[in-house]
Amino acid sequence: MHTCVAPLLVLSLALASPAWATRTLSADRPVAVILETTQPTAVALPEPVASVSIGLTPERFSLDYDGAYLFLLPLDPTIAGRLFVVGQSGTLYVVTFKVGSPADDVVHVTATTPHAKAGPTPQPTTVSSLLRALRTGTALPESAPVDVLLPAPGDPRVSIVGSSAFAHGSTIGLVVTLRNTQTTPLTLDIRVGLEQGTTPDGVVRLSTWTWPPKVTIRAVAVEEDVLGPDGQTRVYVVLERRP
Repeated sequence: MHTCVAPLLVLSLALASPAWATRTLSADRPVAVILETTQPTAVALPEPVASVSIGLTPERFSLDYDGAYLFLLPLDPTIAGRLFVVGQSGTLYVVTFKVGSPADDVVHVTATTPHAKAGPTPQPTTVSSLLRALRTGTALPESAPVDVLLPAPGDPRVSIVGSSAFAHGSTIGLVVTLRNTQTTPLTLDIRVGLEQGTTPDGVVRLSTWTWPPKVTIRAVAVEEDVLGPDGQTRVYVVLERRP
């Protein structure tokens, strides 16, 4: 007697297959993802990743990327924040994250919606475009070099060895070159304006720096968030003048 088992096997495999939590978001706005400490989440960008900046230590957050895929895994269930991803075209993507349930498995990011060209009217300058101009060394229209008061790290482990700045209306784009004066690596925590506890060993927090008066920090990014012994990196800051 012949027994038919193949259809039942196919059905059982289909029932056992997990449901992927996938979403599609536009790069027009910050990409918000939900993470869990028990599984990684993939963010699929519309282009290969060139670099990533995040103000968290490797002990609290695991991050990797391959091609157009960014892989995120929180190691601390209490963390939330944002990171900046630069694509190979120079486009800046902002990703915000928090720990929650259920977590995203894959988040697909679509390219920024192109604006219809209706003449020579320039597009408004945003914090993202200013930060991108700083990172790529691009001069923005109607911007000019300006002398600004530099922040004071107040930490003998690092020193500012170079700087440049330009003004664009009431906004200032500042680039400082930071040097590690130690013989051991240092991790840069670029979060500013957040309440934080005791600073761990080997971490330099920009929130403890003395910043110029009458300005608001709108965005901070860093070329490398880990400084090797006697190493250097660039810190990019967007400031807005206050009355």
